[in-house]
Amino acid sequence: MAGPTICASMADAVADIPDGATIMIPGFGGTGSPLNLVTALYHQGAKNLVAVSNGAGGGAADPRLKGLGDLIEAGRVRKIISSFTASTHPSRASKPEQMIRDGLVEAELVPQGTLAERIRAGGAGIPAFFTPAGVGTLLAEGKEHREFNGRMYTLEHAIRPDYSLIRAWKADTAGNLVFRHAGRNYNPIAAMAGVHTIVEVEEPIVPVGTLPPDQIHTPGVVVERLVQIGPNDVIRLDRPAVAVNAPEAIEAGAAKRRLTREEMAAVIAQRLERGWLVNLGIGIPTVASNFVEPDRGIVFTSENGVIGYSGLAGPDNVDPDIVNAGGQPVTIVPGATFVHHADSFGLIRSGRIDVTVLGSYEVAADGSFANWRLNNAAYDNLGGIGGAMDLVASAKQIWLAMEHTTRDGQPRLLEHCALPVTSPRGVTLIVTDIAVIAVRDGGFVLEETAPGYTAEEIASLTGAPLAVSPNLRTVSV
Repeated sequence: MAGPTICASMADAVADIPDGATIMIPGFGGTGSPLNLVTALYHQGAKNLVAVSNGAGGGAADPRLKGLGDLIEAGRVRKIISSFTASTHPSRASKPEQMIRDGLVEAELVPQGTLAERIRAGGAGIPAFFTPAGVGTLLAEGKEHREFNGRMYTLEHAIRPDYSLIRAWKADTAGNLVFRHAGRNYNPIAAMAGVHTIVEVEEPIVPVGTLPPDQIHTPGVVVERLVQIGPNDVIRLDRPAVAVNAPEAIEAGAAKRRLTREEMAAVIAQRLERGWLVNLGIGIPTVASNFVEPDRGIVFTSENGVIGYSGLAGPDNVDPDIVNAGGQPVTIVPGATFVHHADSFGLIRSGRIDVTVLGSYEVAADGSFANWRLNNAAYDNLGGIGGAMDLVASAKQIWLAMEHTTRDGQPRLLEHCALPVTSPRGVTLIVTDIAVIAVRDGGFVLEETAPGYTAEEIASLTGAPLAVSPNLRTVSV
């Protein structure tokens, strides 16, 4: 079987990538990223590039490496197609984000599942497809809409990059590839989509026939070049364990105070039901898996393709290739599986997720909410949408974990969202730092209060009418 070219170095592998090329850079929070090929491309000097990646990001944290953010900062990228073109924290704006604001780089913001499917479609020879993600939001404006079976969808076009830079765990001389755990993410679909696919390989490249055929994730017929990660290259980024403190029991009559992030996550965990398939978004929601015992029969799934994870990993069991939606190391349970990004969002889009729990800036009494953009200025393709629009379009329930007020005390729970919405409907439960509130029949219903807070106080901090449940109680964790 004819095989790909095996290059002597990372520099050789990317030497002929021309100015103006479209490049695909997989990876999810660094996991599965072609770290060394991107570094080599930075030093190679190609410019006027179009980059397709999960996020624009900043410069590489490891001084040995250069990332997509470094390419952007060096003025080598003219356009970025990504699901994170801006930070979700306004005080942490990166230089690439500022360059986009200044008009130096063009940006195209794409919901993460749509991005994955556009890449998969490019590799499958499908020019376009319809998706429910983003319907009713700014991201759907100007796109073709069509109704199927009583539901509205928008048309999205395939992405076929000139060069896909891939990170594989194992490969043979025929170019057959195996990916490790969540390092799979975009890599298999990106490998299929690339006109030219270049792969850096962690383990020693083995002779053809060594890898069992039914354990191969990507066939070698789509691979053009392989390069072995060498002793002077970087295999993985360090991922420290995340410390989470279990909340102390809240007793009746406890002193007045707001709930901690851990307590909010524990409240969410309490309400999850046996047998549910659950997606936890970045921030407070991800901590909820720490308060669910594996024997409860709840299956957590992450957009990057980890199905069946459990709590955050401790210092002694960190695996950098097993991470949640926030890029935090997690543990897995017996029966866990790993899939690529397009299959992960296929699972989401097909309506199998019982509940998705997300962070939010605002939520309205009609169940709409906003969590991807912090201003109402003219739309400029800046934002951090991630997988939220795909999730809210298809999950059976949407729960939110958020602070009840802004830093200056203004309500975040409103009659109508002031910020651009992530979903025009669908929220059923809100856990804040002072209350647990259901959304029913177009209104807020107070079900639980933080220690020492009264219904009247919470109503005064809420920007819409607040009904009170006849079973009102203090939060208990």
